[in-house]
Amino acid sequence: MDERKDFTYDNSRKAQERQRLLLLRESVTDKLSRSVYIARRAVELLHGNVMVYVSIGSEVSTVYLIDELFKRGNKVYAPYTIGGIITPRLLVKTDKPNKIGNLPENCYGLTEDSPKIDCCVTPLLGFNKNGYRIGYGMGCYDRFFLSNSSLKIGLAFDCQRTNFLPDTADIPLDCCVTEKNVIYF
Repeated sequence: MDERKDFTYDNSRKAQERQRLLLLRESVTDKLSRSVYIARRAVELLHGNVMVYVSIGSEVSTVYLIDELFKRGNKVYAPYTIGGIITPRLLVKTDKPNKIGNLPENCYGLTEDSPKIDCCVTPLLGFNKNGYRIGYGMGCYDRFFLSNSSLKIGLAFDCQRTNFLPDTADIPLDCCVTEKNVIYF
């Protein structure tokens, strides 16, 4: 359970909800086929320069999605996180990510400074009916969303729906894609 987490920045109630959601997501069976189904729905929403998280652990797998985007000729970026700050880096291939989702250096091409990201596919532990997501507690994606006007798309298993009150710094998604449907907010 070392997935992208650093719960030290949160109150205990939200940290407990993260743990509950992580265990729930880990209990999902048939993750790979569900992930492919989610990716097939998501790819139809994506255009232009797309930043996609590189999946780790029990997250919705992005392997199929990234492959499809490469085939379609999209420029695909991966979030490279250092010190809680996300920088989009151009992907040229994928490999096994480290525990926070960064890939080895040889997976990245030359990236222009501050590339325009049209769509951002983000991981999450849970999401509510208003499009707010519970992430891993570091605020990396919320900070990124503040400085970027990209379409914000979450990928989740349907069981990751939850009820919670967002923090004032939380930025809502535009939509969330599950194995059951695309939910617009």
